[in-house]
Amino acid sequence: MPRMGKSWTVKVRGRKHAVVVKRKPWLAIGVVEVDGERVGMFPAKALSMGISFFPNPEVHFEVSDVACVLKVQPGMFTYGYELYVDEKLVEPEVV
Repeated sequence: MPRMGKSWTVKVRGRKHAVVVKRKPWLAIGVVEVDGERVGMFPAKALSMGISFFPNPEVHFEVSDVACVLKVQPGMFTYGYELYVDEKLVEPEVV
């Protein structure tokens, strides 16, 4: 079974933070968490079925007062995610 999310470790103002995105298809949502706290959500079920009612969602949030954006690229069966911290692309962790 493919992974239903992605994670990053970002360093902001000298501290490391864990950013995690999880897709929960049975609830039709995607959840974004920073250090275990939910900071945003996006519709997931409609996107995974290929319905284009929702454009590619972006989830805007902050980590230690620094602007972040999670860009979601839905596919038919999988999702792609890009995390930008202070307008810079952050590479995900490789597991």
